Amino acid sequence: MSRWRTWLLVLAPLPIVSSSLLVSRYVRSQAAAAPTTNTVLSAGAVAASSRHAHLDGALAVDQRQLARACAQTGARLARQLGEDGHVFVRAPYVLGGDLSLAQLEAWYTQTVEPATTAMHHAYFDAPPEEPITMLLFSSEDSYEHYARALFGDEGISVFGYYRPASRTLVMNISTGGGTLLHELTHALLAWDFPGVPEWFNEGLASLHEQSRIVARDEAIEGLVNWRLLVLRRAIAAGELRSLGELLEADDFRGGLEAINYAQARYLCLYLQQRGLLGEFYREFRAHHRSDPHGAATLQRVLGEDRWQPIDADFVRWIATLP
Repeated sequence: MSRWRTWLLVLAPLPIVSSSLLVSRYVRSQAAAAPTTNTVLSAGAVAASSRHAHLDGALAVDQRQLARACAQTGARLARQLGEDGHVFVRAPYVLGGDLSLAQLEAWYTQTVEPATTAMHHAYFDAPPEEPITMLLFSSEDSYEHYARALFGDEGISVFGYYRPASRTLVMNISTGGGTLLHELTHALLAWDFPGVPEWFNEGLASLHEQSRIVARDEAIEGLVNWRLLVLRRAIAAGELRSLGELLEADDFRGGLEAINYAQARYLCLYLQQRGLLGEFYREFRAHHRSDPHGAATLQRVLGEDRWQPIDADFVRWIATLP
């Protein structure tokens, strides 16, 4: 059977396939009890009949048109990858790379599909209307080779990156699934909240790079990760600025970029642990035009109109984290 027919045969019925949530496994094995950098965990199982009930409205896109677009994207990707590559399609996703078909399907079933469900349940209403391509490569060498061959990209992150213009995630999947979830968050957020400011775009994506998917209530929960050390060092050195300044300043990629990433991520975790992250997101999205940075919305959700007590409580909370 030709490789073309092989990948065409894996085109499934258009709606996302309902299935039990499996425990995620990655190319690099990681201990569930003590997750390290770049980890996503899954726990428990959920009945297939209820997996996507809350997405009925979100899936009201032109499914046939999306299916055709995904098939065309898959065919083009198969030509680009050549004989060493495989392609697996589940609309709106097109997964490809130098992994086997079984491995690509496992990444979709165990990570991409449950995370998509959880993020739509927690935050997003608008579904993707065009294909999202995920390129998963088995080693740093193949990842760098294909990034250069397909896009001319060099000097890239060891983990992976997102190309928003083509809605393409490029991953060194041997490093684990955390970066995949980080970049997937960007891709889904772009559809649901056009114009989202960089601090929240990176804060929410970074929250998911170390996370667990809870099957019973279909939630995705951020966990403590290595960025906490960056934040604590900034606090000790007196370099952590007010949350209000983080939100309103247009310098996320400036000299404080590493601290900004950490502060934005842990602000999202701070809201999550108070049960306010979903509420903040929806309020921020609804009032984005009048509150483009989310500062007024954050104060309203936290019930405080001054930054000093908010900052003080945030720093105290940071000190309580393990």
